[in-house]
Amino acid sequence: MNARPTTDRHGMPPGTRQQRAAGGRDTRAAEGRALLRLAVPIMLIALVNMGMSLTDTVMVSAWFGADALAAVAVGSDLQSIAFYLGAGILAGIAPFYTAALARGDERERLRLDRIGRVLVMALAMVGVPLIWFAPDWLRLLGLDAGLLERGRGYTQSMAALLLPMLGIALYRTVLTAAERPKVFLVVTLAMLPLNAVANYVLMTGMGPVPALGPTGAGVSSVLVALTSLSVLVVVARRTLPPAGADVQAPAVDGRGLWTVLRVGLPIGITMTAETGLFLGATLYAATLGSAEVAAHTLTLRMAGIAYAGSAAMLQAATVRTARAMALQDPGAARAVATASLGLATAGGVALLLLLGAGARPLAAAFFGDDAAGLAAAEIAAGLLMLLGLIQVAGYPGLAASGLLRGRKDSRTPMLCMLAGYWGVGVPLGLYLCEAQALGVTGLWIGLATGAAATTVLTLLRLPASHRARVRHRAAGGDASAHASAARVDDPEPTATRTADAMAARSWRWLRRA
Repeated sequence: MNARPTTDRHGMPPGTRQQRAAGGRDTRAAEGRALLRLAVPIMLIALVNMGMSLTDTVMVSAWFGADALAAVAVGSDLQSIAFYLGAGILAGIAPFYTAALARGDERERLRLDRIGRVLVMALAMVGVPLIWFAPDWLRLLGLDAGLLERGRGYTQSMAALLLPMLGIALYRTVLTAAERPKVFLVVTLAMLPLNAVANYVLMTGMGPVPALGPTGAGVSSVLVALTSLSVLVVVARRTLPPAGADVQAPAVDGRGLWTVLRVGLPIGITMTAETGLFLGATLYAATLGSAEVAAHTLTLRMAGIAYAGSAAMLQAATVRTARAMALQDPGAARAVATASLGLATAGGVALLLLLGAGARPLAAAFFGDDAAGLAAAEIAAGLLMLLGLIQVAGYPGLAASGLLRGRKDSRTPMLCMLAGYWGVGVPLGLYLCEAQALGVTGLWIGLATGAAATTVLTLLRLPASHRARVRHRAAGGDASAHASAARVDDPEPTATRTADAMAARSWRWLRRA
C-alpha cells in the first residue's frame, strides 16, 4: 500500500497553497472594504467643496453679472493655485502620521502635529502677501487694470482665506491619515448651507450688515472657513487618540521638517501642475470660438466630478499602504495594491460606460436648440466620450501614485505626471488642435493620451519601487531600522534614501524613454 504523500509538487504540505490563496483573497477583500470606507467619504468631501465653489459662482453671476464674475475670477484662481500647492505639501504628513498611529507612537504624532502647524504658518506668510497685492503686480504682466481694481476687495478676501484653508487642509490630512474622514465630511456638509446664507447676507446687505457686492462672497468664504476650522480643532481633539499625560511634544527640528517636505513638495508640485494643465487648456480653448468654449466648459465640470473618485482612491491607497509598511506586513501591502488597482480599474470602466451612454443626452440637455447650441452639443458629446477614456486610462495610474506615496516616494509620481501630461499630452494636443485643425477635440485627445502615458509610466515604476525596498532590506536594513524609516527624526530615513535613489533612476529612465 502506497504511503500518502506529505508534500505537494511545490514542497509544501497538502492544502497549504489553497489555504494561503484563500487567506490572500480574504485579505484583499478586507483591504478593498477598508479602501472604500476611506475613499467614499473623501470623494463626497470633494463634491461638497465643489458645491460651495459653484454656489459662489452662481450667486455672483446672478446678482452682479458676467463682468463681476470675471473680476472675482482672478483672485479665486490665484488663491486656488496657492492652496493646491500648500495642501499638497501638507499631504506629505499623511504617510508619517498613519505610521505613527499604527505603531502607537504618541511622541511622533505630536511632533507631526507641530510640523504641520509650522508649515501652515510658513506657507501663509508667503502666500497671503502674494495674493493680497496681486492686483498691483498682475497689472505689470499686462492684465486689464480696471478688471483687477474691480476685483481688489474679493482678491484681498481670498488672501485672508488662505490661512484658514491651509489649516483645514492640515486637519483633513490628519483625519484621513487616522482613517476618520467621515468626521471631516460631516463638518463640511454643515458648512454648505451656511456658505449660501452668508453669501446672500454679505453681498446684498441685511439690517446693520452693509451690502459688500461681489466682495461679500469672499468675506463669506473667510467666515465659513474660520468656523469650519474652529469646529475641526475641537472635533479632532475628541476624535483622535489622546496622547498620554507623560508624553511631551518634541520641538520641531529642521531635519524632521525637511523629511516631511521631501515627501510633500513633490505632491504640491504635482497638484499645481495638474491645476495649471486644465487652467491652461481653458485659456487656450477660449481662443477657439464660442461653441468650443461652451463644450470645453461642460466637459471640464464633468471632469471635476469624475476626478473626485480617483483622487479619493489615491488618498485611501496612500493611507492603507503607509499603515501596512509601518506594521511591516508585506501581505497587507500586496493586498492594498491589488485591491486599489482593481477598484480603480472598475471605477474607470464604470465611468466610461456612464459617460458613453449619457454623453449625448447630457450635452443636449445642457445646450439650447438653436444653431450655436446644437454645434456646442455635438462637440461636447465627443469630449465627454474622451473624458470617459481619460477615466479608464487615468484611474489606475492615480491609484498607483497613492501606493507609491504610501511608501513615501512622491517624486516618482511627480516625474511620471510631468512626463506623461506635459511631455506627451500637451504637445500632442497642441499639434492636433493647430496642425490637424481638430480644435478643442484635439486638446482633449492630447489630455487622454497624457493620462494613458502617465499611468503606464507610473505602473512600470511600481514594481521597481518594491524591488528597491527589498534590496535595501536584504543589504542590511534590519527590522528596527525599517520601522524607524517612518519617523521624521531618523538621522537619514530609509524611505528618504530609497526615494532619492528611485527618483534618480526614474529621471534617467524617463530621459531614455
